[in-house]
Amino acid sequence: MASARCFCRRARAQPLKALGVHLAKIHVLSPGFETPNARAFLYPLIVWRDALRDTGFACRIYNTVSPGLDDCDVLLVDSKFHRDDWQDRAGEVVEQFAAWAGRCRVIYCDTTDSSGWLQSNLLSVVHGYAKAQLLKDRARYLKPIYAHRPHADYYHREFAVCDESPEWSAPVKDAELLRKLRVSWNSGLADHSLCGPLLGKIYQRIPFAPLLKFPQSFTPPYAPRVRALSCRFGATYPRASVSYQRRKIREIVGYRADTRKLKRRGYFKELKTSRVIVSPFGYGEITLKDFEVFLTGGVLFKPDMSHMETWPDLFSAGETMLAHSWDLSDFAQRLEDAIANYGKYRAIAAAGQDRYRKHIADRQAAFHFIEQFRCVIA
Repeated sequence: MASARCFCRRARAQPLKALGVHLAKIHVLSPGFETPNARAFLYPLIVWRDALRDTGFACRIYNTVSPGLDDCDVLLVDSKFHRDDWQDRAGEVVEQFAAWAGRCRVIYCDTTDSSGWLQSNLLSVVHGYAKAQLLKDRARYLKPIYAHRPHADYYHREFAVCDESPEWSAPVKDAELLRKLRVSWNSGLADHSLCGPLLGKIYQRIPFAPLLKFPQSFTPPYAPRVRALSCRFGATYPRASVSYQRRKIREIVGYRADTRKLKRRGYFKELKTSRVIVSPFGYGEITLKDFEVFLTGGVLFKPDMSHMETWPDLFSAGETMLAHSWDLSDFAQRLEDAIANYGKYRAIAAAGQDRYRKHIADRQAAFHFIEQFRCVIA
């Protein structure tokens, strides 16, 4: 980090060409701000464009396959771009990636929600496969995962939860290909404040960069909190194996809290005045609520996340969040203890908020991202 910071200070003092530094051309193919994950993928590239350029990376974003797309040093392809093509045009998509890979370095950027989901047929074609969250045990990708999700696979195996239309992930056939996997950056790198989604929708229609800013305002964990618990979430997923955890948690907390969703303004008001916030897994392990909790200062209460890697790493059990087991056997006891002894858990909320602030609001946040970006394109 120190060397990157020193270089950036020198770069601002004189042009890169005068320093004899090669400005790497980084092209990015993405459909734009269509989904929260795609928004978070692009957000730091836009907000920190100048810092990236100062450290030698000139980023240009494309939303169509157009001339000059692969005339670059590195091409990053957002998985959302081909999201609707895999079912009927998989062969054509792989051929397109192979053609790009013959002309430049290609990194597939998987912005899907779950750590278990891989587009495994691309691993032999691309130079690198970057994903916002990866299983620590990479060998698990060598075997099928039920419903593409580790938690769905767990509930299927341990509790015989079955989907109406069962699906399994396509395993990676060659263990050597697992070396192409690397962690990119997760959906925390966006504006998850009260007005953040609205500004993102405006930017999608009017791409004016000053609209995009990381939140600078945080509700202190030590602010008055009149509510013991907030537990707002939906549970109507089409797959029973995905919704199982949420439905069971609703049964456990039903006597303590209203789980029905609120409009955004009322929801944020509740977060800011709640001590403990329950945030189950959804389509993936990380949910947008996690970052909203870090912004509003409550204790984040989630299923154990120790099976996966992500960046920024905001999910350390007992340090930045309170964790419970996937079988929910300790859920009620841990929740009751956190509510009854909130004073001893408040430091966890403070640590989670501080770690999140470090990556989006501190003066060095851009440089933390650039170091991770180097690992992604390597």
